Amino acid sequence: MTERVAEEYDSPLERLELLAGDDEAIASFLDEIDVRSPREREMLAELARTTTLARPERFNHDHRRVVAALESLRRHGFRGSRVSSRMGPLRAVARWAIELVARYIVVSYVKTMATELRNLYVLREIQSEGASNEQQLLRAARIDAEALVEITRAREIGVPAFVVGGLVIPLVATVYRLGTGVAVEHWLNAVVTGIVGALVGFAISWVLLRGTAMASRRIRLSTREPLHALWATVGHCGRPPRDRSRTFAVVSISLTVGIWFILPTLVTISLVS
Repeated sequence: MTERVAEEYDSPLERLELLAGDDEAIASFLDEIDVRSPREREMLAELARTTTLARPERFNHDHRRVVAALESLRRHGFRGSRVSSRMGPLRAVARWAIELVARYIVVSYVKTMATELRNLYVLREIQSEGASNEQQLLRAARIDAEALVEITRAREIGVPAFVVGGLVIPLVATVYRLGTGVAVEHWLNAVVTGIVGALVGFAISWVLLRGTAMASRRIRLSTREPLHALWATVGHCGRPPRDRSRTFAVVSISLTVGIWFILPTLVTISLVS
């Protein structure tokens, strides 16, 4: 490498800071130094920023919108599930179980967002110049976020653990009995045990899917747009955290697959043996 080239690329971060604000120039420079990983390019673009807030004139407005969205989500995000009247006396139980799942997802998401906001504001406040307008804005918002963290210190599930265990234990016991051959001395016992296990598993899967769908829909409805606006206003801070609805959806789908494939297989094995 020639002396000129070595000098040009000796401190790429200083070069990026000089190019801050010109996205095309930054992209061209990153191509020259062969930075092609999307994550690396994003990281270097963040390091090239020269301000702690991309849009300080909008910060107060966007911050207040996010706080209002989280307040509304915390109040309404897991209540008012619609359950068909055709379920009869099981309607109240189904509604309670669906709202229980939605409560876990919503409350955990609100807690996560409060913590993320506090941490983001703290880091940007530290980076801002002393006595600057940005520092004052971030300090006030950081105090708000710290209060929000305290307010959201609530349990994700507001019922004793043994109640939740009472829903899962019957399914686990059914699988165990079928797998070990217990209580399957007669073919009818094996079939009945398999059917009961399938019904319990299907009910749990249905509750998980309904609760997850309700929580995900209300999280997106209340917070998606305000959070993206705030993240753009702060600038170069990645993307807002996601909720846990995808995890619950995967669990419920996996449970359904297990019901329709694993349980029949266990019943067959029990009958054959």
